[in-house]
Amino acid sequence: MHEKGRNLINIFLIRKKLLGKNNFCKFFPCHEGLEDCTFCYCPFYPCQEVDTGGRYIISKTSGKEVWSCTDCIFHHKQDIAYKILEGLIELNKNFSLISKEELKNLRKKIIINQISKNK
Repeated sequence: MHEKGRNLINIFLIRKKLLGKNNFCKFFPCHEGLEDCTFCYCPFYPCQEVDTGGRYIISKTSGKEVWSCTDCIFHHKQDIAYKILEGLIELNKNFSLISKEELKNLRKKIIINQISKNK
């Protein structure tokens, strides 16, 4: 993840509060159905799971295959963003110290809870 993303997530871990919609961002709205911009930089990137709308694309600049989150709004839903924030706070106060495995498990737990909630 980009350093700016790690720093931004750490700010929210310290604040323990969601951002909400960021109408001042030059990219707003970056996704259709956007409810929350706290995790502009997805803490799970690259998740490589298509169930939330992500997919591999060919980069226009490098010509290489890259993971695209263009159609993913998973972490932009307010209830999901709150669960992610709670989970990250529980794991550690510094995002850089959270392992990829811990992030993967947190994501899986949130998705499973969301699926069972929607049944």
